[in-house]
Amino acid sequence: MAKATTTIRESLNYPSSYADSFAANQALFNRVVAFYFEVIQAHAKVLDLGTKEALTALETLTHATSKNPAPVMPLTQIAQDIPAMFRRAAINAALGSARAFFSSLHSWRVRKEKHEAKPARKGKKKPFTERPPVPPRAWNKSVPFYAGQWKQRTASSIVLKVWTGTCWSWIKVRTLGRDVPDGFEMGSPALVRKGQQWWLHTPIEKKFTSPAKIVEQITKTETKICSVDLNLNEQLAVCTVQTVEGTILATRFIGGGREIAGFRKSAPFRRVKDSSTGARGRESIPLRATDLPGKET
Repeated sequence: MAKATTTIRESLNYPSSYADSFAANQALFNRVVAFYFEVIQAHAKVLDLGTKEALTALETLTHATSKNPAPVMPLTQIAQDIPAMFRRAAINAALGSARAFFSSLHSWRVRKEKHEAKPARKGKKKPFTERPPVPPRAWNKSVPFYAGQWKQRTASSIVLKVWTGTCWSWIKVRTLGRDVPDGFEMGSPALVRKGQQWWLHTPIEKKFTSPAKIVEQITKTETKICSVDLNLNEQLAVCTVQTVEGTILATRFIGGGREIAGFRKSAPFRRVKDSSTGARGRESIPLRATDLPGKET
């Protein structure tokens, strides 16, 4: 099975006071993401686990329960009574950023080790000047709404659970955009800020049967093949549609071959410099669509 994914982008219609609540909600989310990124840095072995196992481990380290009353790094130092789905969305965002950062850091260390192990050719060896990657200094992630953080979605509205700056509240907003197409599964919507306007982005996914391999397709009698032969003489190209047995169904000749013969050699050029060697040379300016003859036969 294969799948196709896209995103439905809907503009939101809401009172001006809601914009402050959306901003406060996003600010809290990024504070929680930054907190969990620090937790991951302090417990880097968490990244060796799968996504679900890592999420469970991070919740154990930060979330107090009856079986775990004293977590190592309590989330309550950031905020009280954070909903579970809000917390898990922040954990997944922090995990994604941490995996990307530590992967880049590992690649940098490998490049540095290779440079240091390489013997000097003449004179002193050049120092390794590439700077290492650094953790994010600021966070500006959009807030995804997992199940339980939104409800009552229709073609023209949705109710979202957001942090207003003082409490958690359910806010109903109007949506302006196209509906989710039939046959697609809807993912978790996200509140995205574009300038002064807030949008709702919803990923959708549709699964379908993968097309057969080429080897299998050419054995079916209903398959049609279009072959293109590029020429150097009178015709630029000859296009032929035929069956898998080789029976020709249609042919198209694209003329103009003689008109552009030798055109590439006489094309204007510009001076360029090779960034790796510093050598100067000539580069032909690519053909434009208007430069090609439109005559067909």
